Amino acid sequence: MGELFKWPSFSPFVPFHVSAGQTVIRKFGGLLTCEFLPPPPGRSFMMRQTYRHSVEGPIPENLRKLIESDHRPDGPPMHFHQWQTEYFKVEEGICVVEVNGKQTMLTPDDEEISCKAGNIHRFFIHPDSRERMTVILSASDSGVDYQLDRVFFENWYGYWHDALLYQGGLDFIQTLCIHDAGDHYTPGPAWLPFRRFIGYWMCVVIGRWIGGLLGYKPFFREYTTDWDFAVTKMKANPWTRRLVNDSYANKKSWDEQVELSSRPKAQNADYELLVTDITEENRRKKANGATNGHAKLANGTATGVAVEVKENGEELRKRS
Repeated sequence: MGELFKWPSFSPFVPFHVSAGQTVIRKFGGLLTCEFLPPPPGRSFMMRQTYRHSVEGPIPENLRKLIESDHRPDGPPMHFHQWQTEYFKVEEGICVVEVNGKQTMLTPDDEEISCKAGNIHRFFIHPDSRERMTVILSASDSGVDYQLDRVFFENWYGYWHDALLYQGGLDFIQTLCIHDAGDHYTPGPAWLPFRRFIGYWMCVVIGRWIGGLLGYKPFFREYTTDWDFAVTKMKANPWTRRLVNDSYANKKSWDEQVELSSRPKAQNADYELLVTDITEENRRKKANGATNGHAKLANGTATGVAVEVKENGEELRKRS
């Protein structure tokens, strides 16, 4: 299911790619495609999500290994939402929705179904689904800062992609940090009593508290379209507030930068030479010297003086 974990790096993650500003985002070479849609009233997001069984054509070796492994992305890992109800409506193929251990197969003929807050669930593409499976996902708007919304999905899918393809697996702390910021909690094992309670507080303690102390943050500029919204979310959380920089809001537009750059150049006295292009400056002086020399040569011929111009522009005069 793609939930391959590795030993935590204990250092902040740096994205490998930029996907901010895209209504349609594609991950894992098109194995996963998400198209963000206008959410209906009362819902925090809506998107059309497509999973493929495989990818055709020549593909990089790291993606090939992932597709052939047990960790090929075919749906999110088992999770629950503390505050939100999630909705599913299949458009194409066969989608399996598993809720509290019970699996239901959905096709385009089925009506939209819901998974109430607190239920442990997952969904994935059925092996018998032809080429792909497309489902419309949405969730209720709980009104809290950290919930399922576009900001969360842009960052989770961006990190999921980069971590599996370029880092060999998911950093446990980083994963819990992002999940906590999207009302997306990983339950404990099925045999564990109070698995939902433990799963929730594991995300909060490890992902939010410890992760925040170590410098982990849930959202990244490289993945996030509405960065102002993401910054507001993180500033509202005391554990991530110190990790947020908001000077970007005062960045000048390109036209404003051009206007500021049109001012006269400052002079630097004896430091000026090393802030110029010495090669080009030397060539310019040579060219000017040669031009002046030719002019004086013409003048010297007219007055009966033969003029020889050296390469550096200096003159030797001889009486004719």
